[in-house]
Amino acid sequence: MKRSLVLRGNPTVRETNAILARLETALGERGATTHRRTPGEVSFRMPPPWRFARLGLLGLITRGTAVLSAWGGGPWRVSYRLYFGALQVITGVLTLVIAVLGWSWPRSILLSILLGLWLFGYGSLHLLASHRFRDFLRGVMHDVTERRSRPRAERRSASATSQQPE
Repeated sequence: MKRSLVLRGNPTVRETNAILARLETALGERGATTHRRTPGEVSFRMPPPWRFARLGLLGLITRGTAVLSAWGGGPWRVSYRLYFGALQVITGVLTLVIAVLGWSWPRSILLSILLGLWLFGYGSLHLLASHRFRDFLRGVMHDVTERRSRPRAERRSASATSQQPE
């Protein structure tokens, strides 16, 4: 499933390259290997699962792509697609183990346990990792897309206090 983050304005070529370069750097700091497939697109592969502790929930992601585009004249956005191959394999192996161990159980109990594994195990971890990546991507893009050095409210309050007579 492809998801996206809409940018506030239309980025310049410099901002586009800066967003992609920061994304590559941030992923590289977490051990991912990255490469640019086409202009405006970065693909990445996360490190193996045994380095999971360093990555947190991002370790559940096997690989992904991020594309900066306007989608046929719409607003500029960073679209991303994540793949969870390792999580699927682990959940599949657990499904087989539970099915073998519980073969003599009543079918309704076995199916309920397997359904719970996929919904609450795989589903919840998938959603948490996707949300974590979205926050990660938003943080990477924020410095480039936010052109002001500080928000307007702070600027107003700072200038108001400097103009008050003493």
